[in-house]
Amino acid sequence: MRSRVVHVVIALAMTFASAAASPPRAAESDAQAASPPETVRVEGVAPPAPFDFTGSMSIIRAEDFASRLTTVSELLAQSVGLHVRAYGGLGSFATVSIRGSTAEQVNVYVDGVLLNPAVGGGVNLADFSLSSIESIEIYRGFTPASLGGSAIGGAINIRTKEPSPGRAAASGSMALGSYGTVETSGLVSWAARPGAAGTGRPGADGLVSMSLTRSDGDFRFYDDNGTTRTAADDGFETRENNRFWTGEILGRAGMAMDAGGRVELQTTFTRRRQGVPGIGAFQSVAARSEMTRALVKAALADVALTGTLDAAVDASYTRTWQRFLDRSGGTTGGTAADSRNVLDAAGTSVQLRWHPDTESGVESYFSMLLSGRRETAARTDWNNPEPDRGGATRLAWSVALEDEIHMAGGRVLVTPTARWEGSDDRIERAMSSAPASGGAGGDRRAGWLTGRLGTAWRPRATLGFRAAAGRYHRLPSFLEMFGDEGAIRGNDRLEPESGWNYDLGATWDPDRNRLPRGLDGARTEISLFLNEADDLIQFVQVAQNRITAQNTGRARVRGAELSTSLTLLGCLTGGLGYTWQVATDRSDTFRRDSDLPGRPRHQLSATASLARPWGRPFYEFTYVGPNYFDAAASAVAGSGVGRDLIRLPGRYLHNAGFTRGLGARFEATLEVDNIFNVKTVDVVRYPLPGRVVEAKLRFKVP
Repeated sequence: MRSRVVHVVIALAMTFASAAASPPRAAESDAQAASPPETVRVEGVAPPAPFDFTGSMSIIRAEDFASRLTTVSELLAQSVGLHVRAYGGLGSFATVSIRGSTAEQVNVYVDGVLLNPAVGGGVNLADFSLSSIESIEIYRGFTPASLGGSAIGGAINIRTKEPSPGRAAASGSMALGSYGTVETSGLVSWAARPGAAGTGRPGADGLVSMSLTRSDGDFRFYDDNGTTRTAADDGFETRENNRFWTGEILGRAGMAMDAGGRVELQTTFTRRRQGVPGIGAFQSVAARSEMTRALVKAALADVALTGTLDAAVDASYTRTWQRFLDRSGGTTGGTAADSRNVLDAAGTSVQLRWHPDTESGVESYFSMLLSGRRETAARTDWNNPEPDRGGATRLAWSVALEDEIHMAGGRVLVTPTARWEGSDDRIERAMSSAPASGGAGGDRRAGWLTGRLGTAWRPRATLGFRAAAGRYHRLPSFLEMFGDEGAIRGNDRLEPESGWNYDLGATWDPDRNRLPRGLDGARTEISLFLNEADDLIQFVQVAQNRITAQNTGRARVRGAELSTSLTLLGCLTGGLGYTWQVATDRSDTFRRDSDLPGRPRHQLSATASLARPWGRPFYEFTYVGPNYFDAAASAVAGSGVGRDLIRLPGRYLHNAGFTRGLGARFEATLEVDNIFNVKTVDVVRYPLPGRVVEAKLRFKVP
């Protein structure tokens, strides 16, 4: 208890210290006070991201983190309502949940292209390079109609960088850190100004971004040797086989057309290779995984069909190669593994936006999205007597209708959304020779209707309220339905997971002219949420060496989110985010009303930064509460078994750094993460790094 008080006192003191800083700079304070609590400015100019005022949505922009050696997972972990599960340090496999969801219940997009694979599993956050990201949009509890498909937990849309308008620009960075970590990146963009009207020379632009990151990951951690009740064999060990490298190349080009609209083409190539060391007590020295992904997207945007109707069309193709090799079976319980997945996804969408002229005082912004997607998966396991595990194909389509209705002079907003989704799954060669249902085929077709109603009311310019309710689904994955001809037996009668999400919120932006002297800006947002999910899919053991997926349960997640930010004296900014949630199992699979695993009840983050001519010191504090390994551990938590033996401990982490400009084009940063060298773990005791020291040099032209 004393340790917790010390950490919280340190966090609050660091966050709200430096109150005697120098006089304000008006332009800076205005910009900072106008920003939402989770928003950080980003380098470059991009079209404004959509903002649904009837839902819980936030935007992370990357400019304030461009000087740092950080990751997408670390950025998301600072956002309210999100929980990141990491398998050990920089570059490791990591997934995200929103408001107590599973990783599979969160849709992840890049520039509107869905990345969640039909074969199953969540999206690995380690596959993204922060150097090419313009912003990250987080939709908690809903998926906007502008994105194809819906999700129970919510959606994350990563927007990549765009060329600087009307000029050529370049930037780059070089960073060094503990455990042999090196990060390099470079970006070049160019743009031609549009020709005069009637000249036939529309403006064109382009961008190329490259990045490369590697690390040995050989940090020291505390090893209990797998004996939680015996301390005699505990000690410190070095993390083995934790080396990784990842590289990414992004290219994009665009041109405005004489007839109106804009043509865009972009491609991203990502390559990652890393060791898979396993849990701390039983390290694997040889297992490794590899991933290669190529994404191509072409779009025709902002095409004016009439004075009140415009359209956008896009098409995309993604190919992903995945390989996992563990000949010794160190991470698979002694079973050798050498498998490869080849995943292909092609999609297209057409979006129409209509803003009719009206004189009634009611403004309407109607949109319709038609989208289709075809995915194929081919799996090979070289340790199987018959290596070719076969393939599967999923055709998915969606029709989404949404109307944004503004009334009472813009003080009242109503947003109804309806979405029809359908899918057709076909197995070219059965991935499971004996489906659990006993059926002979592997084909199935499904369709369902989802919807959402959101409202917002702003009685004053400084005060806003919102409420929303929605219904969502998740299709079973190929692995869940068709198995793998090994230990996993398919179940072709699985029903989609479904859920109801409810959301209430309030936002307060006080008038700056009425704030106390020295307080330049403040913002507070509070959200209450309730999510109820049915027909949850879990793998259940049906024989000694056989498991199968079944619709086994229901779950309920209720909670609250608090975000605050303030600007003091024109140079000191601070932010606080807190999430409280209770995620309970409502089924009888283990024990009714036990906590769902991997969902901490409490999470807290605090930030503080000071902007002065001599530099910018900054500080971060993160607290993640304890949570259980799995559903069985949670179920027995109230029995005679000690809770600390079957759950992950809470963790308190402090980060601090200093950034200083070196002339007009260079900037240097020194940062220390996990200042107090806390030895902690995540996800079934995967060890996390202790203290990390990093230095980064960045430049930009002009």
